[in-house]
Amino acid sequence: MANPPAPNPQGPAESAPAAAAPAKKTRRLGDYELTGKLGQGAMGSVYLATQLSTGRKVAIKILPQEMARDQEFLERFRREARAASRISHANVVAAYDVGFIDNHHYIAMEFIDGPNLEIILQKKGRFPEQDLFKLMVDIASALEAAEAAKTVHRDIKPANILMNSQGVCKLTDMGLASASQGDQRVTMAGFAVGTPYYISPEQARGDLEVDCRADIYSFGATLYHLATGTLPFPGANPVIIMTKHLQEMPPPPTQRCAGVSPRVSAMIMKMMSKDPKQRYQSAAELKADAERCLSGQQPLLGAPPPRKKAAPVPAPAKPAAPEAGSDEATPALPHPAVRKPLLDRLIELPDTLLPFLPPALRMAVCAGVGTAALLAGLFAAIKLLK
Repeated sequence: MANPPAPNPQGPAESAPAAAAPAKKTRRLGDYELTGKLGQGAMGSVYLATQLSTGRKVAIKILPQEMARDQEFLERFRREARAASRISHANVVAAYDVGFIDNHHYIAMEFIDGPNLEIILQKKGRFPEQDLFKLMVDIASALEAAEAAKTVHRDIKPANILMNSQGVCKLTDMGLASASQGDQRVTMAGFAVGTPYYISPEQARGDLEVDCRADIYSFGATLYHLATGTLPFPGANPVIIMTKHLQEMPPPPTQRCAGVSPRVSAMIMKMMSKDPKQRYQSAAELKADAERCLSGQQPLLGAPPPRKKAAPVPAPAKPAAPEAGSDEATPALPHPAVRKPLLDRLIELPDTLLPFLPPALRMAVCAGVGTAALLAGLFAAIKLLK
């Protein structure tokens, strides 16, 4: 999968050709020269074009005129341009220009020299594990950028992820994207927005306010399809499929396909939890787990990383117990270097103070000598005299 096949369908393609069909004649659209059709999507046709002022290749999506007369389609088209312009990231297809020329609404986008994942799945079958982890890192990075822009994509699916010739995956088609607080101009309460096969439960309910965890669910359903080769909930009736997304958990991917590893299965099932609080809480969490798996580790599945055990601090060595009766057995002794000066200080005491000293200390002072035990007493006497 590092070298995907040659076709270039840009964006969601219901009937994308194997290669860009040559145009019968060169067509101009303002600063763009259209050279071939890349694909046909729900929101119009996508063409390969050259921007004459810069010479770069671009993909141009043109909204059909009959759709342009429908305010809902027109608003969705404009919203795609706004959402794409808010996000600048290597894993999001860039929007260069949006305009209205010759009675046509258009969006000029980054041209991706590779197919979408739906076509790769149809041609090559289910994805190997390492490719799934790389895909997780790429799209989680794109969703991180969307989170930073306070944008929810709302329509993550294989047809909306493109892979270029270097194997890098990019998220496209922001047609349903809106602010995370909800966009009442194009989303109505009680009306499901998204693709039924990959829709999150909260979108299936018609919730107005959804966040990044809805995209994480849809990406989980996408990964389920790519890992197993089957949809989480196969079927032809959209209402039944959305109801299953609301009420049922699909069988773990390991049950659908023996080639799926337990760690891939566990990550997908976490992403597809019915309760958003049980999913990865951010794209960054998902990305971190995918990176751990790429390095041969196990995913944390939202648990905090294990703490590193601190090295034990060695206990200080206990000094040997002094022998009974020795000088060291007496506590609080001064250093030998200060013992003699302190004794001299006591010897110089006025005679009037000597009567107040204990008899043993008086003898020591008068003799000018003293043992370690007497010195300890002398320090006590100093404190009394201060």
